[in-house]
Order: sequence, then structure tokens, then C-alpha cells
Amino acid sequence: MRRILPLLLCLFLLCSLAACGEEPASDAVPMPTDGGDEAQIQLDPNDPLSNYLDLSQLPAETVSAATQTLDLTSESNGCQAVLQKAVGDAMTLYLSVAVTYPEGVDLSASLPLAQTSGSGSYGTTSVVVTEGTVTDPGQMPAESDLEGLSGVGLQSSQMGDHTLQYLITLHFQDAVLTPGREVTLLFADQLGDNTHLFHWTVENQAPVQQAELAAEDGTVVGTGVFSPFAACLTFPDGSLLATEADRLLEELTFLDQAEAALPAFQGTAITGGGTSAPVILEAQAFVPTMPEEIHAVQIGTQTFQVHWTGNPS
Repeated sequence: MRRILPLLLCLFLLCSLAACGEEPASDAVPMPTDGGDEAQIQLDPNDPLSNYLDLSQLPAETVSAATQTLDLTSESNGCQAVLQKAVGDAMTLYLSVAVTYPEGVDLSASLPLAQTSGSGSYGTTSVVVTEGTVTDPGQMPAESDLEGLSGVGLQSSQMGDHTLQYLITLHFQDAVLTPGREVTLLFADQLGDNTHLFHWTVENQAPVQQAELAAEDGTVVGTGVFSPFAACLTFPDGSLLATEADRLLEELTFLDQAEAALPAFQGTAITGGGTSAPVILEAQAFVPTMPEEIHAVQIGTQTFQVHWTGNPS
């Protein structure tokens, strides 16, 4: 069994963050997943990811290495799409795409749009990513087929009378999307009857580290893969976490050396649960943190110590 939670529900605001009295940094991070005003943000058209990710906890050199400016432009049926930027690492990659539509296209037909899926189909919009360079949309696979891809997220926000800003998130359970890999992204939108292809060579990189997860008596009960932007935890014994899948995600917390909860980690997906084994938990960090800051993982009443076994890659 696999469950995936939406990263947030609706990204459309009737006022700016400043007008609503919000702070621009971590308060703008979309932590909630249950909807409501607290789950809504207003994206900055000049830097769409700045209100979505708080990178203040990362060293400047890590932020620079994790950021790739693309500025790839595509024209289709009177619509212009720009793949602006990629931010993240080999486990989680965020892509910002701005689409400007011709006059007369009703952008409200796309509302609401904030979903996470493995299928790549989101209402009027399709997102597919594959390895290599593809120049013909007809040659793209029907679904994203990158090895190790666990989910594709898509969210949108209206930036003006004719422009929608899209955020695409690619989730992996391991360090898959490493620098040097060539990928092609298909973005197709029935709203303006437009199809766009973008291909580029991945440059984003950040430390990815492996660890063993140990119970209080020192017994190793699982493994983990950690990066600044994400974590994936695997427990071979499914009965160890015998509780409802949604509760496991809600109770997932990452602790620092002082056993304080690190900010803005959020469980996003679970594979297995109950009698199924293994149980795999995935999490995102909306306030990305260097892996070495994580000393333990807490799930409900259980705490598992993190013992690093692999060097950062």
C-alpha cells in the first residue's frame, strides 16, 4: 500500500503575505497539509521558490551548488512557457515554470491545483519527466519513468491576468538525479492547448548521506538516506511501526543533538504499513538542513538514533 499526501492544497491568495501580516521567511513555508489560509502562500514572480523554501539554515556554498538557473523558453499555440530555475539535490528537485497565456484564456479553469502523484496527470495539466534528450513530444513516455522516482508534485499560483506560476517537485527515495544526468521535461496544459519540452543537464548537488537507525537498546532496526531537502527511512520489520499510515507521517519528527525538533520537516509519503514490510517513510524539509544536524528520528513514542554509515555524495 502506498499513500501520498498533498504538499499543500491551494496556492492562491487574495492578498500578499505582507498585507496578511506574515513574515517572509520560515512563516512563508507551507508546512500545513490540511488546507486553510495557513497553507496558502503568494509566490514571488522574480523568485518563485523564495516563499516556498527557507534556505537560511544552509551554508552559502551549499545553496549555490543546489541552485541551477535554466531560463529555457518554449512557445506553443500562443503560449510562452519558461523553465526558470531548479533547486534541490539528487533526492528532491524543485522546478519553477511560468506560463503566459493569450488573452481570452480563462485561467480560473485551472483552480485549484496542488497535487502530488506518480501519474503525472493533474486535471488540465500533464507533467512527464524522462532521462535523455527528447525533441518530439510524441516520443515521450506516457508517465514519468526516471528510475527511483517516487512521486511528482505540481502546484500553481496566478501571477497576473495572463500568467500562471507552476512549481514542479520530483521526489526520489535515494540519490538518483545526480549531476551530469540529462533529462527532458514535458509540460502540457489543456487550458491553453499547449505542449512544451525542456531538456537540460542536471547540475544541482548537495550532500547525501546514508545512516543506520538504532533503537534505544542499540539494535539496528532500519536505514535512512538523508539530504538537505529530504529523507527516506526504511524499516524492514513492518510490525515495528504498527499504526495507521497517516499517523506515522504526522508523528515523524527529526531531532538535533539537543533532542529538539528540527524545523519544517514534514512526512510526505509512506509505502507499506500494518502487516506489509518493509515500511518506507519519506519526508521533505521546507527549511532544508545539512544531514549532519540530524541526530535522531522520532515516530510517536519511539526514538531511533541516527548512526552515519556513508560519506556525503
